[in-house]
Amino acid sequence: MKTKIITIVAGLILLGTHLVKADLVFDTGYNTFDDDDPYYDEVWVKNDAHLDVLGGAMGKLEFKEDSSGNIFGGEMDWLWTVDNVVVNIHGGTFNMLASFPESTVYLYAYDIAYHPDGGLSNQPWLEGKYLYDNSPFSFTFDGDDCIPQLHVVPEPLTLLLLALGGLLIGTRR
Repeated sequence: MKTKIITIVAGLILLGTHLVKADLVFDTGYNTFDDDDPYYDEVWVKNDAHLDVLGGAMGKLEFKEDSSGNIFGGEMDWLWTVDNVVVNIHGGTFNMLASFPESTVYLYAYDIAYHPDGGLSNQPWLEGKYLYDNSPFSFTFDGDDCIPQLHVVPEPLTLLLLALGGLLIGTRR
């Protein structure tokens, strides 16, 4: 019996199958996530906790219950925000964003294109480039009721030019 179990486990490892870690929960304090191996099925951030995601892979990253976070890297299948949270997206890849009206998402990006018709997926989607590293991104929204209060933060040079233009208009009057 022991030999069969060892043979099965060794066979799975040789086939490239990786084990999935149990769910990970951050429920207090300031935390950093940068775990490349193995893959987490779900990562939850709740109860006023803050999480900076620098890398790693996970199925679902969920922010809830007044939590906050910054995403600089990593791979997520699904980013979910609910319950009065604030999330800043500077980088990383994710396939779907589900966010509800009481949460706020700041997207630090440029060359943004919104596609409300959804194309082949029949879901609205967004594409552009991150300010953080100029890498391209695209993700779909999980239905019409899950489009967040998404604020696109422009690059600093654009803000500077807008401010300079405002000052010039004000001084001419």
